[in-house]
Amino acid sequence: VIEGSREERTDTTGPDYFNQELFWGAFSRTIMLPQEVDVDGAQATSKDGLLTIILPKLDRTRQTKLRVKPS
Repeated sequence: VIEGSREERTDTTGPDYFNQELFWGAFSRTIMLPQEVDVDGAQATSKDGLLTIILPKLDRTRQTKLRVKPS
């Protein structure tokens, strides 16, 4: 789920200005992912109003071995 808020900007004016969409206020987006992700490896950055999210796939087939030392 991505949640945020946008504020109204009034920097668009002039004779070519025809229409304005109501794009300010709170918003929420839910994105269903097709596969599990590695939350520890996830990254998110925001630059110039663009949100970039990197979600690496979780590799369930990879096996790790844990060695147990006898006491």
